[in-house]
Amino acid sequence: MSRHLAYQRLFAATHELRVGAEFSRFTPDTPSCACCNRRWSEVEAPFQAAEYRYGKSGEPEQVCLTCYTPRIPSERLLGLERYNHTGNTTTPIYGKLGMLVGSGGIITPRNELYLTLPPKLHAKYKKGEWGQQGRLSTDKPLARLLDLLIAGALSAPGERPLEQGFVYIENWGRKADILMRRLLATTSLKEVWCNSEQGVTPLDLQAILETAQVLKTLELTNQADRLVFWKPITDAARGKRDDAAFDAWLGKVPDPRALLMALPTDPFDRLRLPAVLREVMPRLSALEAYLTPAPPQTQRQGSLF
Repeated sequence: MSRHLAYQRLFAATHELRVGAEFSRFTPDTPSCACCNRRWSEVEAPFQAAEYRYGKSGEPEQVCLTCYTPRIPSERLLGLERYNHTGNTTTPIYGKLGMLVGSGGIITPRNELYLTLPPKLHAKYKKGEWGQQGRLSTDKPLARLLDLLIAGALSAPGERPLEQGFVYIENWGRKADILMRRLLATTSLKEVWCNSEQGVTPLDLQAILETAQVLKTLELTNQADRLVFWKPITDAARGKRDDAAFDAWLGKVPDPRALLMALPTDPFDRLRLPAVLREVMPRLSALEAYLTPAPPQTQRQGSLF
């Protein structure tokens, strides 16, 4: 469900990107898409394929239109990336989703695509239609995600929060084949799927929000994004436990058990605590609607170390 929903969201959100795009569509003669491996009857444009070749010497592959979408240049929606000069010929090169290095994206339940770009890319593409529609920003991907969450853009009207699912792309990068191989949608803050050119990983954002709330209660807000504060925790997450450093850390925290019980249980989530909390803490009051502690008997039991 989460996988098919993610592709459906991306396909719907990028419809205008394919309108008028110059690429050949044909009926495939393979069992499934070479990128996402879904059967041709399961993809968003059934039994329609596009050809993609990796480099000049690569073998051509038949991919579904959804997986091909990040490779489509768009003069209208993104705009000019650069000019390519070959001899006396100058060719305009237009932006592609699959070439937005260091950029992220969020697709809402309304199938609206928001892009986060580094300042140099934002300056290039802000005059395109997506830029004119307010779909581009220079925010960090997670910051944009949190702001859309606060604005209610990630919940469909009349539905429970996140029930309809959104797609979070942490980095489009240059490896569209890896990004599109296993795209996943998010329906719970306990498991925010971070899609990127390196694959897809989960983030327990719910636990990090609860951690932020405890930090605020303990008056440790100014420590939330400090690497040195979290070092005993992150070292342990890397398998480098230092009992002396951990004991010293316990002495600095007013209620260490409360903080430790709020932490995400996954070591990879703990490694991301400073970076994620840097974006969460300034928005914590606005995110209180998502801080609904479970009854004591069903409270999440995390590892103390």
